[in-house]
Amino acid sequence: MKKLIVILLTATLAACSGDEDVQTKYSGYTARFSYSPVSACPSLQRACTGMGEFCIIDRPIDPQQRFRVRDNHGNDPDWINPTAIQNYTSTVLGIGGSLIIGLPNLAEMGADMPTVICFDGICPNCYTNSHITKQVSLKDGQATCSACQRIYDLNSQGIVITEQGGHTLYRYAVGFNGTGVYVSNN
Repeated sequence: MKKLIVILLTATLAACSGDEDVQTKYSGYTARFSYSPVSACPSLQRACTGMGEFCIIDRPIDPQQRFRVRDNHGNDPDWINPTAIQNYTSTVLGIGGSLIIGLPNLAEMGADMPTVICFDGICPNCYTNSHITKQVSLKDGQATCSACQRIYDLNSQGIVITEQGGHTLYRYAVGFNGTGVYVSNN
């Protein structure tokens, strides 16, 4: 029994002491957003229930302090008013002020079914390499950075699919219970 414990501890330490560039599943940056009912926002409803559908949520300068929700097909944006909870708590839309939420058409490794996921709306490579918050654009299940030209596959957990490689999109913990969507990281 002691020998088995020593082997397991050694394997754990060896796994932890590897490449320092290995990313964890969820970003260490702060993100907080909640909205219910998602059925009140067609773009968000499609993103949470339609496989391969995504939307980007941001809060541009707006006298009514509404959130803008744009789908990945280029349709006109939906505008949602902040909920009472959002008026009294701090909503943080990631590093650069936008979140990508959607239901990938591929299940994550080890999962039986796809679940709603959330990414930061900025290019992680521009942020890491140059400390700039360059917003990505959405189109047909992909996010594209106009600065570094990287393309991220949202259906494959935000991996870079262009030759230059790099960091995957920053990911946040998200829950969807059929009625409301809740992003909470840190």
